[in-house]
Formats: sequence, structure tokens, C-alpha cells
Amino acid sequence: MRPLVGFASALALDASARERYGLAGDLLMEAAAVGMAAAIEADPALRAAMASGSPAVAAVCGGGNNAGDALAVLRRLALSGKKGLVAIAPERLGPVAERRLAEARLAGVRVIGFDDDEARSAVAGAGVVLDGLSGVGFKGPARGALARAAALVSSAAGVVVSVDVPSGVGSLQSADADPGEPVRAVVTLCVEPLKAEPYYPGFRPFAGRILPIGGVFERSAGSSSTMALLEPEDLRDALPRLDPDCHKGDRGAVCAFAGSYGGVGAAALCSRAAAAAGAGSVTLLARDELVPILSSMLVSQMVRPESDPGTRRFTAALAGPGWGVDERNALRLEELWDAAMPLALDADALRLLAASGLSRRCSPLLLTPHLGEFAPLAAVAAGRSPDDPAAVELAARRARFDTAAALAETAAYYGAVVALKGAVTWIGDPDGRLAVWDGREPALATAGSGDVLAGLAAGYLARGASAWDAARAAVIAHGLAGRALARRGFFEAEALVPEAARLSYGRSPDGDEG
Repeated sequence: MRPLVGFASALALDASARERYGLAGDLLMEAAAVGMAAAIEADPALRAAMASGSPAVAAVCGGGNNAGDALAVLRRLALSGKKGLVAIAPERLGPVAERRLAEARLAGVRVIGFDDDEARSAVAGAGVVLDGLSGVGFKGPARGALARAAALVSSAAGVVVSVDVPSGVGSLQSADADPGEPVRAVVTLCVEPLKAEPYYPGFRPFAGRILPIGGVFERSAGSSSTMALLEPEDLRDALPRLDPDCHKGDRGAVCAFAGSYGGVGAAALCSRAAAAAGAGSVTLLARDELVPILSSMLVSQMVRPESDPGTRRFTAALAGPGWGVDERNALRLEELWDAAMPLALDADALRLLAASGLSRRCSPLLLTPHLGEFAPLAAVAAGRSPDDPAAVELAARRARFDTAAALAETAAYYGAVVALKGAVTWIGDPDGRLAVWDGREPALATAGSGDVLAGLAAGYLARGASAWDAARAAVIAHGLAGRALARRGFFEAEALVPEAARLSYGRSPDGDEG
């Protein structure tokens, strides 16, 4: 996992580094500029963009330290031999940015003002447009000259590259505040430790491809953060270990409550996914009248009527996919809530939970909502009614633009690990830990994809994983399976199951743990 820090922590880190090592802010800025200029020159797409533009690079600068970063990058590019470099700057700059502007001029960078006639044509013709308007200290939305400059960047036909974070990304001033629309970058050159806010679902589309820039702070910076970016190699640590001598009982037993008229596909998908996660057995408990239909759809999973669940002992339960939201299921949810075994809830079970009045389950609990399912839960956690449209709308806004706080609050209220799924999935633990999977795989946006994720999570719970590890493993395996399949084109959700099964085994072809 790669550490993530919020904007406030990033500012504190900068101040701490200067104080601890006696560094001037100029030195940290120069270290960032070295890394950013090198990243631009090493990236084939950015090199091609510079070669195609006139000017090659135009930096649009605000008055603060991000302007200084952008100007220092221009100087580094000029000293490496790049021609056709332009800085577009306001009349008044902060002292640090003013020094960088003077250095850039001496290196041959052409400087023009915001209101010069050339400014718009320079941005329009540039191969790369550097966004150096605002950074982690920004308190939005942009107004006045900054708003005009942001509009200038938005008019660019070339590749927009943001310095550290896209200008306009920032924490909400209040829960009901309008965050405004940030600069939309194609690439963001983010100084490590990476910032969390560009990964918030509402801001993530504006950051584009996020390239980490190291060498500015010590390698351990951010190691104490409670937030982290998940990486593919983290799957191995999250998966439950397999004993070579195990039998199916050792691998756990899942009990799934899923399916209704119109929802039998969801029931079949989550059941098969639980088996793909490595559960030794999966039993689907369905409405009596649906048993014949579901029995014809499943081979390796048992299908039993709810009226006759049998005597098998289960090590985890899953409820919700295609389930329905009637009174019978509401009562079943209360029974599962009180049961002393790990529980995963998805889809209809989440809607029932929001309306139930239940809070803080004692046994392990894992919730897998999308934004629409999360907002009523978050409204309840904030002390509001899930039937109040304004409260739900406010909760949805917080989930998109104040994600870390909204997720932590909801996880603590229900005593649950919550995987807020989407193009970017955020996972929150009641103890305050947060993890992010930067998936952004559009092929996964297909009906049934979430049912597979829920089944994987339940399967890992049954195998003995903690709710935190089960969520991480399910999200990573689901995401990697989607990426692998997308290389061949679009796919239906059932194609995820065998691919996720391969990843869930957690062993390399020679039998060693992978």
C-alpha cells in the first residue's frame, strides 16, 4: 500500500521537513521541480505533445507556491534544452513565485500577463499546459482572477498537466458547500506522499493520470497516515492463507440470502463468486418457489428453501443481491444482525439496513454499497432520516467531495467495514483506517458486477479473513479481474468469476504462494 495524506497533513509535512532539516522552502520546491521536469521528459505522450505544440509548454500560474513549482519546472525544461516555453503570470506574485519567475526569465522562458492578448493564443497552441494556479492550501471555489485563469486553462487544446493537484480540488468549506469545478487535467504530477483528495470520487475525474513524484520528502513520510492507496501486490497480504492439507470444512461455509422474481441472476452470481473466493461450500437459501429455478442455474453450490435451511454450520453469511425489500427480509436481516458470525450486506439488504434503526453490530460486518446505497446509510450515521431527501442529497455530496470523513463516520456508526464502490473504491474501517482502489475500469460498469464483489467478500470472510482484509481482497481481485478481461473488450459479469477464482487462489503456477 502507498501512503495517502490529506491536504492539511501535506501542509504540516512541508512545514515539518523545513524545520527538522533546516531546509528553505526553495529547496523543497527545487526538488519537486527536478522530479516533475524529469517525469514530463520521460513520458512518451507528454514528449509527443511538447513536440506538436507552439509553444511547447505554457504554464498558467497563480500567485502562490504552485506557481513557483510550475515556473521552476519551466526553468528545468529550459536548462535541458527545451525551446518554446511560456509562463502566463499575474502582475502580483508571492515572494517565492517571484523568485522563480525571475529565474525562468533568465533561462529564456517568455513571460506574458494574464490579460495580454497573447495569453489565450499561447494556451490554445501549447502542446502541454501546466496548471500552476493553486495547490493544497486552496480554499474554493475559485473566484475573480483565479477563476478567469482556470477558464483559460480549460480552453487548452493540448495536454493539461497539473502541478501536485488539479487547481480547485480542496476540502469542502462546509458540508453543503459547492466545491466548484476544478481544472480538468490529463496528467497530475503529485508529490509523494500522494494526496487523498484527488482520489475522492467527485474529484477523481479531474486528476487524470496521477504520476507520483518522489525525492522531495524522506521515504518514510506519510508512513503514519491512516489512509493508503491499494496496489495489485497488496492482494497477497489480504488473502487468507491456504493450508496444503486443508479440506473443504477448513475453507469455510457461506450462507447466502439472495434472489427474488427478477433477481435470480444476482443470487447465482454472488453464490458462484463466494465459491470463487475459495469458500469450501456455498449454500443459497432462496424463497421456496425459486428453488427449482436457482437449482437449475447452479451446480457446485447448494440451493435450499428458506423454510428448510438444513443443519450445516456456516462461517459467514451474505444477504442482499437481488433479494427484495419486503417485511420478511427486514425480519431476516434483524436475525442475521444478531447472529454471531461475519456478515456481508449488499444491494437490497443495505436499503433495509438504512430503514431498520440498527446500529453498531458486534460481530464482523462488511457493507458494499454504491453511492446511491451509501447516502441513506451516511444520513443515518449523521443523525438524519434516510427518508429526508435533503439529508440524503447532503450525504451523497459528502461521499463525493468529503469522502474520508463521511466514510469514517458511517463505518464507526455501524461498526462495519464499508467498501464504497465505484470507479474509485474507498474502504473504511471502524478503527479509522481508509484504503483506496483506483480502479477506473469502465468495462466493470456492467449489471451483476457488484453481486460478484459481494460474493467474493463473503467467501473471504468464510475463509477466516477479517472484514478489513476481506474487503481489500475482494476489491483488488474484482478490479484486477476486470482489468484482465477488459483487454479483450466488454464482458458480462459472470466472466469475472473464473478470473477472480484464479486470483483468489493466491499461488503461483509452481505451487508457491504468489
